[in-house]
Amino acid sequence: MSNVKKNDNLVQEYVRRAKQNTTDISAEQIQGSRPGYAYRHGPRQPRRKKLSTFNIIIFLFVFAVALVLYISNIIAVNGLVRDINRLEREYEQIRNTNEILRAGLNNQTRLEQISSVANDRLGLSNPVEPPRWISIDSDEVKKLQRELDRHKP
Repeated sequence: MSNVKKNDNLVQEYVRRAKQNTTDISAEQIQGSRPGYAYRHGPRQPRRKKLSTFNIIIFLFVFAVALVLYISNIIAVNGLVRDINRLEREYEQIRNTNEILRAGLNNQTRLEQISSVANDRLGLSNPVEPPRWISIDSDEVKKLQRELDRHKP
């Protein structure tokens, strides 16, 4: 039972010390006869991390590389936009040329144009009388074939 009383006494001592205003008391007074017990005076001040020169240089280097990559990306995109605009203008010119050629082809394939070229250049004309039916006798064809075969060398 004495062990339980000892623990109760320690707990009561810790509670008394926690309630006590310790700003005016030194660490030696608080520590007393129990070695290994330390007490910090006042609220803990947050420590500010110092930036090293190396970290600053690394940060600036990474920032510069990112900036160069960003600017080069913008320049590349602008070049691509210029190329797209140039190709679209060329495409429109080619489409216009194709439309002009298609209109000329349609003009050249009209019946009036073909008949005028046939009359002027080739001397062809439309027949004056309607076409007649021709009947072919198969006996006559055989006879002519035999005659041709005899004259072959």
